[in-house]
Amino acid sequence: MNSADFSILAGAGWLAGQPDAFRTWAARAGRWRGFARGQTLYQFGDAPDGLYGLASGILEIQVPLNADEQITIHRAEPGFWIGESALLARTSRSITVVAAVASRVFFIPAAAMRALLEEEPAYWYCFFELSHINATRAVATLAEVFSRSPQERLARMLLRLADAQGRVNATQEDLSRLIGMTRSSLRRILAELIDSGAVETGYRNLRIVDRAGLQSLIEGH
Repeated sequence: MNSADFSILAGAGWLAGQPDAFRTWAARAGRWRGFARGQTLYQFGDAPDGLYGLASGILEIQVPLNADEQITIHRAEPGFWIGESALLARTSRSITVVAAVASRVFFIPAAAMRALLEEEPAYWYCFFELSHINATRAVATLAEVFSRSPQERLARMLLRLADAQGRVNATQEDLSRLIGMTRSSLRRILAELIDSGAVETGYRNLRIVDRAGLQSLIEGH
């Protein structure tokens, strides 16, 4: 196990708030897995196999619109955990999780989770807390879709995805999926941001030039 990578998971997000003994169990129970860009961790309808914690990279959370089309509802960053819900509910997966870029993930098998809960039922609340965090995130995403204009949603998404240098590692197709709009609508709004000097484009990425300008667009809501 790479202790430096695991420290990212133990020091941020859901796992950071759990008891020391639980974090120790997690470190021993799991193993590292790597996923290439576009590779699926699990799909809608799959049987639950375990819990996934993102140490590096980006994961896209997708839900099906129909048999042929899925939409991205969230882009997850390091410290994010997913996979507990179907295990706790004893049902199949209700979402699809895909690596948006090359990603390193810590995987805890379902059998290890079940064995822990049989031996230490009090740890059930740790996994329930994760479900609450993920459900709250889903509700917040839905509220943003209903309450904000497409321009505000794009500005918020760009600020959320940007690294310290302002680079946004996402294509226009990625962004249109993430904020639930057509690519033609996205291009129109993005052109307005480029004309204003807030954003500039590159190959398969964008760069924020004026963070304050994007922030003022959001605050003007």
